[in-house]
Parts: sequence; C-alpha cells; structure tokens
Amino acid sequence: MSDALPRIGSALLVQDEANRILLGQRNKDPQRGFWVIPGGKIHAFESIAEAAARELEEETGLKVEVGKQFRVYEIVKPPSEHRIVIYSWARAIEGVPKASDDLSDVRFFSTEELGDLQLTPLVQRVLEDAGLLYQRTIPSPWSALPAPPNARAERA
Repeated sequence: MSDALPRIGSALLVQDEANRILLGQRNKDPQRGFWVIPGGKIHAFESIAEAAARELEEETGLKVEVGKQFRVYEIVKPPSEHRIVIYSWARAIEGVPKASDDLSDVRFFSTEELGDLQLTPLVQRVLEDAGLLYQRTIPSPWSALPAPPNARAERA
C-alpha cells in the first residue's frame, strides 16, 4: 500500500432504532481515548459504501445498511497529514457492538449524552453539522453587553 497523500476514507453515522449514534473510543495514538465515528481507508476499487461497511464491521462487529452520503470533510496539517473523509448515514441491521483492537469501547449514545464525551474536533464538527450535537462553545462575555447606541434600531 502506498502512503501517498491525501488519504481518502469513509465513515458512517450509524443510528439505531432509538436514533442513538454509534461512536468508538480510540485505543491507539493519536487521539487515544477520544470518541470517534467509525470508519477507515478506502481501498483501490472499493466503493465508498463498501469501504465504510467493511471498516465498521471490522471495528465494531456490526453489519449495516449504508444510506445517503452526508458530507465530505478535509483535514490538512502539513507536512504529514492530509485526509479526505466521506461521511454517510447508516443503520445497524445485524450484530451487537463490540470493540476491536483499534477501539477500547464502542456504543450508541443519545444526543443528550454526546455533549459529555471527549470528541476529536472533526467528530464534534460532523455531529454538529448533522444536527446531533449543539455547538459546545462558551458564550463570549461580550455577548451579554448591550449594543452601542448607534447600533440599536430606531423605534417608531
């Protein structure tokens, strides 16, 4: 296998019958201990959906039905990291989640539970964009200040 950049991967936003989302806790560096969306590298002549389903089964033991593509994200961190990840929706159709060597834990989370997890920046962004996680930013102290007089709308 070539180590050519960019690396192209596929990952799945897997929901169960209760609309919980599947995440795995990384068991290797970098980002050991962070919760991630399962997926991996697309091999030559493998479709995006085939790669995602294969990687998900390898990492979690679950068989899935892959649905529509969600979005594509790019990570560029010269000189060593350039990845393109294609995210798709999926639903579990067979199996019980079980962590592989790459993951120390794997399980489904409700949207309410997602805010308490240690997520990678990319996973946080994907979950926010998918409407599964609200932005976890601390409000600016400036947002509590009244607008300057010249910025207020005039009242009739």
